[in-house]
Amino acid sequence: MSNLFVDIGNSSVSWEIDGDYQSVKVKGFDSGVIPIHQTSTIACVANHALIQHFNNPIIIQPKSFTGLVFDYNLAQLGVDRFLGILAGVKKYPQQNFMLVDVGTFVTFDSVQNGKHIDGGIAPGLQQLQAIKKFVGNDSQKSWKMGTENMLRDTIEQRCKDFKGKVLITGGGQKIVELEQGEYHQNLAIEGLKIINE
Repeated sequence: MSNLFVDIGNSSVSWEIDGDYQSVKVKGFDSGVIPIHQTSTIACVANHALIQHFNNPIIIQPKSFTGLVFDYNLAQLGVDRFLGILAGVKKYPQQNFMLVDVGTFVTFDSVQNGKHIDGGIAPGLQQLQAIKKFVGNDSQKSWKMGTENMLRDTIEQRCKDFKGKVLITGGGQKIVELEQGEYHQNLAIEGLKIINE
């Protein structure tokens, strides 16, 4: 039976089936690009109307997980964060790690000694840049450069101060270049596979 793993986020929809990964922007989403599948396991934090385009959807929600204590009300924890944490625990079951998801929002989560620690949610690059529009190309270019630098510096400093593995995921991860960072295409989808085992 072919199962499609789907991550519906704020600005993109991503999926994987039989090792083939695809990601498209929510704006201009066309259901014709979805591969043939019998069932779908879905993580959805926004754009819930898109669920209707997937066959026999199983919607995943955060829930307790053996060997992991959450520092968050699971009813309020974004499923993408939850699944990324599970993927990190599966990858590093005995090690401390920090998960940085650089997307529409930037989230920081760490697991230390089997306990999840909430590191916060911050605006992503597009949200930061949309706060102000300048008249004149030079000012707008300077604003773009300044917001990129600010976000990069914040992420890099947080990661530099962390003692453990650093996992970076999300559509905007290219803004950060960390020698100690492990870059992952989509840890939410990796977490969906773990839930589906």
